[in-house]
Amino acid sequence: STKAAPGMIVRTRSDKAVKARQGVMEFLLINHPLDCPICDQAGECVLQEFSYHYGTGGSRFEGLKVHHEKNVVLGPHIVFDGERCIKCTRCIRFCDEVTHTHELGLFSRGDHTIIGAFPGRQLDNAYSGCTADICPVAALTLKEFRFKQRVWFLRNTASICAGCARGCNVNLGINEDRIWRITPRDNEAVNQSWICDEGRLSFQAYQQTERLGRALGGAAAGEATREILVKSGYEQVAGMLGEIARKHGGATVAGITSGHATVEEQAALKELIERAGGSRIALPVHERGDDDALLIRKDKTANSVGARLAGGANCTMEELLTAIKIGKVRALVVLREDFLGEFGAEAMAARGALDLLMTLDWRVTATVKASDVALPLSAYGEMDGSFINFQGRMQLLRPGLTPYEESDPGWKPLLEIASRLGGPAVPKNFREAFRWAVSRVPVLAHLDTPALGKLGVSLESPASERG
Repeated sequence: STKAAPGMIVRTRSDKAVKARQGVMEFLLINHPLDCPICDQAGECVLQEFSYHYGTGGSRFEGLKVHHEKNVVLGPHIVFDGERCIKCTRCIRFCDEVTHTHELGLFSRGDHTIIGAFPGRQLDNAYSGCTADICPVAALTLKEFRFKQRVWFLRNTASICAGCARGCNVNLGINEDRIWRITPRDNEAVNQSWICDEGRLSFQAYQQTERLGRALGGAAAGEATREILVKSGYEQVAGMLGEIARKHGGATVAGITSGHATVEEQAALKELIERAGGSRIALPVHERGDDDALLIRKDKTANSVGARLAGGANCTMEELLTAIKIGKVRALVVLREDFLGEFGAEAMAARGALDLLMTLDWRVTATVKASDVALPLSAYGEMDGSFINFQGRMQLLRPGLTPYEESDPGWKPLLEIASRLGGPAVPKNFREAFRWAVSRVPVLAHLDTPALGKLGVSLESPASERG
């Protein structure tokens, strides 16, 4: 608490300093339960580390410890264990200074002081999970991770959140080929050291949704289509697109791209549509709520900027549906979107006017079920990729999971089909796919994956391209 001043000399290893630290540690542990073997924080506990490095290894305290309530539900996502709390007030300061929601305070006095929510209130702000991150002990724990895994079993993969256009930097906590938690990773230019609760728990949707693991024909496809797909794969799909282009004109081949898709996937879809002779590519808008003053964006896709910049998105869904109904579009390639589920009866009516509906997705959707051809894609956490956030910052998505069954990143099947229509050779790996994709966009052409690193790079793109 002593402020630094000119000429000040600070000794950190003198006998006096060492004994002072040991004394502080002894007092901190007087009422603290010594339950490290069963504590969720064991392995990443600041108090545990400080006790090891700066404590005496013993205690002279012989009285009864002060007990507080355990398993206190403070809000939808946070549980409080009063006995472990060391009254550092980080959680209170977070709610006061970062979210400005002021739910928490200190109550009682002396060694009976306790953290709690004010009467009639809950810890239910949009960033409540961050209080568990900054708690140096396990006084605050996240309900959804509590007692699920030992942290030393987890392998952290540095990636980015795909929940909205912010693109928060995160670590994926992975064990046994499963994401157990998502925690924020420091990046001052994007999310500082925070993440919202929705993004923190976004991995659950990937574990609870029915996956598409193999190429198949949907309910609208006949047995012949299924046989073609199984036996001949990309060659026959390219032939089907080519036949429609020859019969009705290349302009009748169109696509639906997605802000959920990577830059490489979006560029590959554009390549396929152009190779077939088309140019029309629609980008569905996924907006919910409002932007807030901290991190949350109403655009719930991570890469809508990339869809416009590299993916060639040039029309709205309403314009595309109209073009289908009047016969200007006869073949439609859908990338990571459920347009039948999103647009309901209007989209189903348009589906009847299509000669070919091909969908590429990681999940089984209404659109997949109604497709003539459906190809399985890797989901979040299973693939490399790049996103461009609303600020125009390009960042890398990294994998930590094994791809599900026969799924691939979307650029691979799209470019496999495009290559059979006279397109470029299919990249052998993600870095080649990245280089190919950015080479098509002048503002990205100078980039390579090492340059993006773990924090990404800001692009010198027009504000209109940054959303």
